[in-house]
Amino acid sequence: MTVAGAFAGLYIGLQKAPSPHHLPVAVVGTQVADAAADALGDRADVRTADSPSAARDLVRSRDAVAALVPGNGSDGWTLYTAGAEGRSATTAATTMLSGVAAGAGASVTRTQDLVPLATNDAQGIAGFYLVFGTTLAAFILAQVMNSLGTLARLRTRIVVTVVGSIAAAAVVAVIAGPVDGAVPASTGAVIVVLSLLAVAVSLSTMAITSIVGPMGVIVSTLLFTTLGNATSGATISTHLLPPVLATVGQALPPGAAFGAVTGFSYFDGAGATGALLTLGAWIVAAAAALSVAHRVRTGAARPRDVAAIAAPATPAPVVA
Repeated sequence: MTVAGAFAGLYIGLQKAPSPHHLPVAVVGTQVADAAADALGDRADVRTADSPSAARDLVRSRDAVAALVPGNGSDGWTLYTAGAEGRSATTAATTMLSGVAAGAGASVTRTQDLVPLATNDAQGIAGFYLVFGTTLAAFILAQVMNSLGTLARLRTRIVVTVVGSIAAAAVVAVIAGPVDGAVPASTGAVIVVLSLLAVAVSLSTMAITSIVGPMGVIVSTLLFTTLGNATSGATISTHLLPPVLATVGQALPPGAAFGAVTGFSYFDGAGATGALLTLGAWIVAAAAALSVAHRVRTGAARPRDVAAIAAPATPAPVVA
């Protein structure tokens, strides 16, 4: 019931009247940029571009979701966008910058998508299924490893988890890339990102369960498959999420993985380094937590075993 409520509340609730927060946009010309900053307030972070070429570079480098270029004289204004940033972000940026043009007594007559989505991902949802599917597979793998209990050593379970994660990542990456053509990043890069995602989620789930017991399954479900995917930016841009949720989303494995895949696919890896470091940090922390929990359990069990061995046997009663 808790998981169902959280799932519906997050996925549906976040779609309800989202509003931009510090959405990065660019405007050519100091005067127009200052006017845009005053008009948009906290809804946007306005960067001033010296020329149309500089504005386009900001969009292509992921430093701006959209850029507004004023026209000369009676010419209409031009709007450049990055469709790969997601429909929610580009729609919000287009609405805001069109309003800026209208406030100056002009109108946007030309719009160009400088970073369009892949042809086979026209709706921009491939990234969501890519990350959600990998996260779900990793969660299931962790449950299988947890079910083994003492039947397999911790080291064996970790090795199997890593191997299984890489295998799952490879399957997903090949299907999404070479087979369906929905993810333009190199297959190798996608495999690396998804492998790190799967290992991070699997080991973290195992660690949480080892610490809090069976309730760890619910905690992990809420943390990764529900909160993590809902705030990853795959369904609604992080620029349109409440600031706290946007920060949390990028700090969780699904959000980091989605950001890295998007960066490798459309922006020459922009933003991917930080995302990969986030995934690596989760893996290291989870492995450390697993190791500590294992030592605590084995350390607590050892005195009981020694006491059982040292205890004198109770002689059987003599029957006359």
